[in-house]
Amino acid sequence: MESELAIHLRQLTKTFRTLRGPVEALRGLDLEVRRGEIFGYIGVNGAGKSTSIKILLGLIQATSGQAEVFGLPAGTLQARSKIGYLPEVATYHEFMTADELLRVHARLAGVESSQVSRRCDFSLEVVGLADRRRSRIGEFSKGMKQRFGIAQALVGDPPLLILDELTSGLDPFAQRDLRDILVRLRERKHTVFFSSHYMTEVESVCDRAAIIHGGRLQVCGTIPELTENRERVELLLEVPESAASQLSDVHLEVAEPADLRKASLPRELSDAFLARAIGLGCSVRRVSTVHRSLEEVFYDLTRRIDVETKAKV
Repeated sequence: MESELAIHLRQLTKTFRTLRGPVEALRGLDLEVRRGEIFGYIGVNGAGKSTSIKILLGLIQATSGQAEVFGLPAGTLQARSKIGYLPEVATYHEFMTADELLRVHARLAGVESSQVSRRCDFSLEVVGLADRRRSRIGEFSKGMKQRFGIAQALVGDPPLLILDELTSGLDPFAQRDLRDILVRLRERKHTVFFSSHYMTEVESVCDRAAIIHGGRLQVCGTIPELTENRERVELLLEVPESAASQLSDVHLEVAEPADLRKASLPRELSDAFLARAIGLGCSVRRVSTVHRSLEEVFYDLTRRIDVETKAKV
């Protein structure tokens, strides 16, 4: 019986040997991606996204741990046959037409000769390029090339699509077109796993998302779980001069009127800070809760981890 998980990473590690010594790209990464969902994989450059994707594709081997695709060991022929892949930077034979090149990819994907035309027609239709099948790839805009890239990943009818930095460098209209394509793929029961550092697109289209940083999974869940549970509390305070220095660990922004200060903290830290501020003689003028975007959650989380890491060095 095939696994209900499209992707399953367990305690995955990867250490690269360099002239400067070993570099740990992955440090015990755990991740589960369910069948049929659009899953956003978020992280800064160097977080470990590309390394884990390469392990899933069988392009490199993990140092330790396990990586599975639909319950099959990553990198095996059976596992690779279930993946359609679009790299961050894809290059094509630009002198070929979309139909010609897609037929090449169909044969590389193992599509039977009798099914090549049907699969190519279907893939171009899904990405909105059916009317440009006889246009040369060199005539396509960047957004159209990305759509063609999805078509070539889709042409073998894989249950899992791995798309690396799908909308990087595209204009807002092209980004929206690609998001619509992802939704259509989910409706056709494909699992879509795409890496990104554009938070807006992840928020708008993903069923779930994960933030990876420092080679480890930091948080994973639905967008509401990642954002609503991490609200910020904004405080408007009257802060005596005698208290200001003792509250220097929290950024106090000058507010209107000028004798007031504003502080913004994660909900889990706000009660302790408020009690401390009152104990130092501060007067509380206003307390309000602010919903944070995924981008703010990502920024605060990664910044906190970086600060804690530097403090340990």
